[in-house]
Amino acid sequence: MQDKKNSKTSDMLTIATRKSKLAMAQAQLVCDLVAPVQAQIVGMSTPGDENIAKPLAEIGGKGVFIKTLEQALLSGSVDCAVHSLKDMETQFAPDTLIASILPREDPRDAILGAANLDELAMNAKVGTASARRKAQLLKYRPDLNIQLLRGNINRRIACLENNEYDAIILAVAGLKRLNLNIAYSPIDINKMPPAASQGTLAVQISERHPEFEFIKQTFSRLNCKNTRSCVTAERAVLAELDGSCRTPISAYAYISSSGKLDLQAHIYSPNGEKSYSASSSDKPENALEVGKKIAQVLLEKCGGKAFLAS
Repeated sequence: MQDKKNSKTSDMLTIATRKSKLAMAQAQLVCDLVAPVQAQIVGMSTPGDENIAKPLAEIGGKGVFIKTLEQALLSGSVDCAVHSLKDMETQFAPDTLIASILPREDPRDAILGAANLDELAMNAKVGTASARRKAQLLKYRPDLNIQLLRGNINRRIACLENNEYDAIILAVAGLKRLNLNIAYSPIDINKMPPAASQGTLAVQISERHPEFEFIKQTFSRLNCKNTRSCVTAERAVLAELDGSCRTPISAYAYISSSGKLDLQAHIYSPNGEKSYSASSSDKPENALEVGKKIAQVLLEKCGGKAFLAS
């Protein structure tokens, strides 16, 4: 008789994701990696995809991309959900967990429409949906005209090609995963430090699922220990600061050649006029504590929660 916890092996696992080309491509990566276990992708439309006229902060924050998938996960209609971890709030649905975090893709931002930020003309119109990117751009180039640009990557590129913007800023990871034939230039990571978890994919599963152990075992083998340590530190910064898409915050960690986890984080005022930074290094297993410590240092430097709410 087949062991109950392995009974799912004869069925097709279902993987929920958003319907955008990038989200589907990312879910396909997971499908390919779990072979020989068979899996199929279920694309879903979320409020974050449907309402692109307003900033995320006005329609519910980053969670608007996630909650539809979480509902499907908790209802049992799908076996797991694949997310860009950057889109996940620090608190997610009860009775779920992150079974795996895949190896990180390039975490940098990229500029499209110009070779670099210095090449842009005075008062150039630059499109982005990110409060962090807007603050960082204005810190480096206060003359730039930063305008809201939401929607999937293909839509944003189309807006650039239609000359609606002089340049746009996108994540290198997304451009690579879509393998788009378009010119772009990665931006120095010290000039535009990335958002917490940028470039990482997470597989979320439900503890309520009757085949929880099998599903956990299937996806946990995709987990990258170093990436998980790094994003644990980065997300701890956000959690401690109550960071959201309203607040310009960057947090980036990497494992150095000495095996230490190096973390740097920044808080910006919305117009980029003020910024505060902190960094620390420790063992990867202390990632959570490092993130919390850095967040407290940043709070002390910026004057507390009042700065974040301004």
